[in-house]
Amino acid sequence: MVTIVTAGTPSHDDLRRGYFEKSLSKCEPVNWIHFQQPTGSNPKGDFGYGDWLTVMQWKIRCAIKSLKAAPKGLIVLSDLDIIYMPGAFHKLEEKVTQGIYCMRENAQGELNAGLIAGMDRVELLFLFESMLDHMDSNPGHHDQDALRAVAHDRARTLPFSFANTKTIDAIVPGEMLCYHAICTRADDQESSVEKKKKLLDKFIDGD
Repeated sequence: MVTIVTAGTPSHDDLRRGYFEKSLSKCEPVNWIHFQQPTGSNPKGDFGYGDWLTVMQWKIRCAIKSLKAAPKGLIVLSDLDIIYMPGAFHKLEEKVTQGIYCMRENAQGELNAGLIAGMDRVELLFLFESMLDHMDSNPGHHDQDALRAVAHDRARTLPFSFANTKTIDAIVPGEMLCYHAICTRADDQESSVEKKKKLLDKFIDGD
């Protein structure tokens, strides 16, 4: 069984309902644990704005809670600005038999915190607690900074088929198993969420 864990605030609701959840409905069954914050000071979900950093820490705390609730099997901590394709979770079960795997940020293989997968609860607990300690000790650092600082020498990267905005050109058309809308900073015209929607619209219906 694959358990997928997510955490979001109201700014993530449109992404969760219209993209993330919609994509899950087309995939193989998973056990989905979602943590929802009822309020937040960042209504547009913009990078670095309002309580954004606090939410990043809260997400990791939610991941730690999920380790106690999840049934035996693979655990996947996922951002909500990701859509999954059929076969994604079968591939994760096949790939992640030991150790911790993360989405690759770029062709150089830097780690991306939007997708973290592992089987071993002890390993995952140590990783998440180390990430929290790093963020506590380094004001201004977010979950991805923490992941790269504490896991660069022990986490492996998933194949390019688990794609994002920076790696999409590295895969053969038709082989993509998920798409993560990253690098979407707000500007005067659009919020980060609106930019993410435009990126995800290209793939949500399998186009």
